[in-house]
Amino acid sequence: MNTSLWIALRYLKTRRRQFAAFVTWVSVAGLGLGVMVLTVVISVMNGFDAELKGRILGTVPHLIVESHTLNEPEVLAALEHPEVVNAFDFFIGAGMVTRNGAVNPVTIYGIDETGWAGLSEIGNHMRYGTLSDLFTVPHGIVLGAPLAAHLGLLPGDSVAVVITEPSQAGVRPRINRFELVGTYELGAVIDYSVVVVAMQGLNVADLARIGVRGVRVTLTDPMLAPQFSAKLAVDHPQWRVQSWSDSYGELFQAVRLEKLMMFLLLLMVVAVAAFSIVSGQMMVVSDKRSDIAILRTMGASAGTILRVFLLQGVLVSSLGIGVGLVAGIFFAYYIAAVIATAEGWFGFRFLAGTYFIEVPSVIKFADLFVIAAMSWLLCVVSAWLPAHRAALMNPLEGLHQ
Repeated sequence: MNTSLWIALRYLKTRRRQFAAFVTWVSVAGLGLGVMVLTVVISVMNGFDAELKGRILGTVPHLIVESHTLNEPEVLAALEHPEVVNAFDFFIGAGMVTRNGAVNPVTIYGIDETGWAGLSEIGNHMRYGTLSDLFTVPHGIVLGAPLAAHLGLLPGDSVAVVITEPSQAGVRPRINRFELVGTYELGAVIDYSVVVVAMQGLNVADLARIGVRGVRVTLTDPMLAPQFSAKLAVDHPQWRVQSWSDSYGELFQAVRLEKLMMFLLLLMVVAVAAFSIVSGQMMVVSDKRSDIAILRTMGASAGTILRVFLLQGVLVSSLGIGVGLVAGIFFAYYIAAVIATAEGWFGFRFLAGTYFIEVPSVIKFADLFVIAAMSWLLCVVSAWLPAHRAALMNPLEGLHQ
């Protein structure tokens, strides 16, 4: 075993001043707690991010190639790519739904008989009816269940959809009557903002004027949509291609920024715990002044003394980081059960008023590595300060103790 490491381990076991050991281990406990909290919070934010992406990106178009249809050979050839899951003719426009004086702005999705299967996320979360009912009932419409409840609608009720279209006199509204054939609930803002109709229920001749008509493309990985969109724009400059990032990119950018800011704030807590190790190690150095003097007179170099106390600080810090990571992974994995237990104790729901039933959590190895590396680096800097002081200590002063 290396001499510096052997001495460092001996010093961990034997200390004359118990208060120095107490301060050191309290600092280690604080470090472990900080790492645990950081791990749990980042994992929970990963979970919310994944839930948002799954619910929103599973519904909104990944790509839309405007003013084209699947009947065109050039479009079919361009979409023959392993990343393309499906493609179908699609319409997207803006409008309002109104009933009994209540009005709500919405995005209107228009699909044909081959395209309803592409809205799998909505289809899998239907509360009533199916998307295929749009093609069995003339002028059928599917709304989010919360929106239908807000408007006081029941299955079979009539609802007015107001679409604005340009005219020579400016902008004029067009009112279309639809029958509610189904409701869905994703547990996201889309429940209030997206309605689905059959394209034949709209005036096909005016679709291009009141919205965007084209080909909706679903990819295996929605994160590839911006690159795929840029590639199509380069290969076919005459096409106009939109991706989900054009509409929802700022939302997910805000989520990433929030995660980064939360990481930095909680890292400051870890930094405070890491630098509190300095006080404990300073006491250890003061406690071992005579030992340091004896080692120096026996021929130990200043570098050896530096390594002894640096290794000692790194060892106790690594213990705190390791325990914190293990505890953080445990609580992050069982966070839903922990929150449910806390809700039972306090008698209220932490997620009341949100779209989430339970707290999601996604543990990523990359995040754990960054947390461990940053915490360990802070601890090394903290341990170096008292170790450097020990290395510069005058042996004569220690021998006179």
